[in-house]
Amino acid sequence: MGASYRLFGVETSPYTTKVRSYLRYKKLPFDWTAKTFGTDEEFRALSTSDALPMLVSPKGGVAHDSSLILFRLEATRKPPTATPQDPACRALVSLLEDYADEWLSKVMFHFRWGSAKAAKASAARQAEEFFAGYEVENLKDIEKSIAKSMTSRLKVIGITKKTVPVLEASFERFITLLNAHLEHHLFLFGGHPSIADFALAGQLIQMSMDEKPAAMMKEKAPFVTAWCEFMEDPRPGAAFESLNTVQDTLLPLIRDEVVPTYLTWINANNESIGKKRKTVTVALPDGEFKQSVQHHTARSFEYVTAAFSKVAETDAFAAFMKEAGLAETFTLAPPKPEKPKKGEKKNDKTDDTSEETSEDNAETASEDVVTAVVPDETDNEATPTAEAAKEPVVEETSTEAEAAAPEAETSDETDEDKKAD
Repeated sequence: MGASYRLFGVETSPYTTKVRSYLRYKKLPFDWTAKTFGTDEEFRALSTSDALPMLVSPKGGVAHDSSLILFRLEATRKPPTATPQDPACRALVSLLEDYADEWLSKVMFHFRWGSAKAAKASAARQAEEFFAGYEVENLKDIEKSIAKSMTSRLKVIGITKKTVPVLEASFERFITLLNAHLEHHLFLFGGHPSIADFALAGQLIQMSMDEKPAAMMKEKAPFVTAWCEFMEDPRPGAAFESLNTVQDTLLPLIRDEVVPTYLTWINANNESIGKKRKTVTVALPDGEFKQSVQHHTARSFEYVTAAFSKVAETDAFAAFMKEAGLAETFTLAPPKPEKPKKGEKKNDKTDDTSEETSEDNAETASEDVVTAVVPDETDNEATPTAEAAKEPVVEETSTEAEAAAPEAETSDETDEDKKAD
């Protein structure tokens, strides 16, 4: 087996969990390095950002963006695949991954830092992990500093007394609908996990560590609880299924939760940015949601829109989108030309390969897949990255360890500017 990657992260980071689970699934060799007081100097010497995770390739390249890491690794086509064959499902992967990164992350941040009791426990857990093996005299002061730093971010993320009921109702609805889906399917799109599975599981696994959301999942969503445990180190089952096979339970998840909360909020945020407003206020099913406009969210959403625009319209997917409430936001590509009837001359330019993967136009790595993937080039402005602007959580994930420093300074870099094709 080839040389190993190195993954720097912390156990309390949803994006670290996302990447680590994916690496395990792909059976890519990697060495796990917990970011602690003892490894902090090495991390800073290698890193291009304070954000976590950090993946270092065998050749020494570095990447921090969890979405970019997964999409570029997936483009190498190393089995087992995490890309559905059905083009419609591929578009929905982008939608659900963005839901996890942009909306579900708010829920996770609320449960972890939204109450004094939760913040105290979370700060103690971060400090304990960061200073593992060291005696720290002023540990309690550091814990208080972590809690103060993290709770100061709540309003920026949109977490206030008025929006807490919105977030908690959204979470309960989501886990209930996801539970109904997982009763019948191993993963979102059948027998293999998709990148959306890894993104959602990254947030949910973190919430399974926190008292209130863990109790809610155990009571209302036992299949979700079991799925989270499985997603720590997932294994493929049967093949990916078509949208027609999974839509009975996937449609309600999108129609009744993803569209009325996340998509409604995203559209309102984009409208507010277009009108040069500083805040966005939108009526959601369970109340009003208000926060400062999120430019990174708008940039991230461009990739979701692009994913739908690559899918050729079919009657079945158009009907699904209309019923799910997606048709008003997304535009599909024109329908593919009909295949020539028997005896007719085929147009050589006609593309009738409906089973290509979303990465079929990506440049194939010329080196061995173990060494020729994502992190041999650093993130930059030309390639928007998730961690470079993701508002709720890598502000948390980077600070899961970073904030444990006495000054409790945190990075504004997070996991949200989105996927490069």
